[in-house]
Amino acid sequence: MRDQLHQQYQVYLGKEIQENGLFGYEGNDGYYFLIPYEEGMDDEVFEQRSISEFIRNQGTPQIGLPLFTTEGKLYTNVDGQNYMFVQVPWGATSDSNGRWLTTLHEAGNQYPYQPQHISRYGQWKSLWEDKVDAWFEQYKVQWNERPCSSMRRLFIETFPYVEGLSECAIQYLQESEQDWRYESNDQGTFTFQRLHPSMMSQTIWPHTLVYDHPARDLAEWIRYSLLENGNQAYPPIRSMLDEYESTRPLSVFSWRLIYARLIYPVHLFDVLERTLSAGEREQNDLEQEYRGLLQKQDQYEKQLKEFFNGVHIDYKRLRIPILDW
Repeated sequence: MRDQLHQQYQVYLGKEIQENGLFGYEGNDGYYFLIPYEEGMDDEVFEQRSISEFIRNQGTPQIGLPLFTTEGKLYTNVDGQNYMFVQVPWGATSDSNGRWLTTLHEAGNQYPYQPQHISRYGQWKSLWEDKVDAWFEQYKVQWNERPCSSMRRLFIETFPYVEGLSECAIQYLQESEQDWRYESNDQGTFTFQRLHPSMMSQTIWPHTLVYDHPARDLAEWIRYSLLENGNQAYPPIRSMLDEYESTRPLSVFSWRLIYARLIYPVHLFDVLERTLSAGEREQNDLEQEYRGLLQKQDQYEKQLKEFFNGVHIDYKRLRIPILDW
């Protein structure tokens, strides 16, 4: 494999390494990792490659850059599987979460092009509706299938609740999109498909990037904090938001998008989607993960009811509606 990659990319490859489940090599100017490449994703990968190069040139070096082969391709075949070969420079970020996210979003605002293939900007409503419709079809199929596994039975019992939450979020989003109280920071920028706080101290991987409203990242960071930290979540959330807003103040429109996204139960859908391709042992693990999230939902809903108070936003003065759980 080493000789094949050296021939195709013309880079020195030294010691083998593993990071975040990715296989790679040490090189003379950083690390090189193999990342699975999906068939038919050429347009998306080219956009992500262009964005990665732009971010690095803007002074954020800790982002992986997919390399071209000597034949001008962004992927290679290794043992029957297509991969991108991604270069990551030496070093690590020392920025706080708020500053780190501000830097990324500011870079996205400077990008001179409008991505087409990885853009999710303005598409939340249709994407959420499509996801709910697809899972409703799954619900109908699994309702009639026998034998019924424990995970399948749990899904059948809880999907009406997940569907109801989703409809509330879609309705709130639809009303929020008619609120014209937005600012310049509400334009599209570089975001993550699904931001996890641990990603903010690691390399930015190009295949995790999309183009969207900055509220996407803020909401996902807040969601994780609420689910993990319970009643202790709000002080660190407000601290991170203070850092972020010192450079990028949030409009009323942004706050409403954040709230809409927090209502939408994407954390539950994420686990359900992983069950579709899971083996029996993994199904059991996912069932426990799903049950654990469901057990947190009552507390999570209470936190959302107090969300604007928790982040010190006078929602009544700003005329921001909240759900009456």
